This record gives sequence, structure tokens and C-alpha cells, in this order.
Amino acid sequence: MERLSKLIIRSCDISEIEIGRTPWDIILTRTRLRNLTSVIITGCNGLKDLMWLLFVPNLTHLELQCLEKVEEIISEEKVSSSITDEPKARGMNTPFQKLERLELINLPRLKRIYWSPLIFPCLKKIVVEKCPKLRKLPLSFKRIVLVVVKNLL
Repeated sequence: MERLSKLIIRSCDISEIEIGRTPWDIILTRTRLRNLTSVIITGCNGLKDLMWLLFVPNLTHLELQCLEKVEEIISEEKVSSSITDEPKARGMNTPFQKLERLELINLPRLKRIYWSPLIFPCLKKIVVEKCPKLRKLPLSFKRIVLVVVKNLL
């Protein structure tokens, strides 16, 4: 898993992608996922939670499509109920610091990406399409990026 750079999950029945239950598991997982730069998940209708993306520090491309049950990409409630109250102790940092491309397509229940504004220092492109419940993007950036928003309603 240490050499994994791209993860594609398509048309499956999984309801959760679990990353460790103890601080040691999470530290090991974060180290092992350091080469993962691209995540594409599509057609996994049972999937509700994507909190594990916090453990992918070098993510540059995130594409989520046709995930019927996802309401939040990273839920504050899920993060705060994990292992400990101290994010650094869980091996988590601010998410998406290296993200260049974000694509959110046909996510009918998606309400939020993250609970507070995020600085996307590397972001170049955002595509949001058919996400009727997504009312705002948690963006806090200082440069222009291409944002494509289609059929929000």
C-alpha cells in the first residue's frame, strides 16, 4: 500500500472505508498513504462517510460521482467522535492542502464538504454538478481558480 498513488473504487456496495481504530493504526496508515495522490469514487451507493480522506496528505485529485448517501465529505461530528479530541494526535492535519482538482458530480444528498472554510493553496479546478443540497463551498483562497457549477437545483 505504500506505493499506491491512485485509488479508483467503482460500483460497489461498501458502506464504509475504515482507516484504523487506534492512534498507532492511524499513524501507520497516514505514512502508508503518503503516495496516494488521486482518489476516484463512483457508484458506491452505500458509502456515507469519507472521513478517511483526512489521512491522505498528498491528495491532488478528488473525484466523487454518483454517491447517493454522502451528506458530508468530512463530517465534524465523525471527526470529533474519533479516537481523541486532539486532531494532531490522530495524525490529521487540515485536509486538501495539496488538492489541485475537485470534482463533485451527482451527489444528491451532499450538503457540505467540510464544516469550516479551507485554504486551497494548490487548487486549479472545481467542478460541481447535480448537487442540489450543496449551498456553499468552504473556500478561502487568495487566487483565481476555475469553478464550474452545473445544475445545482
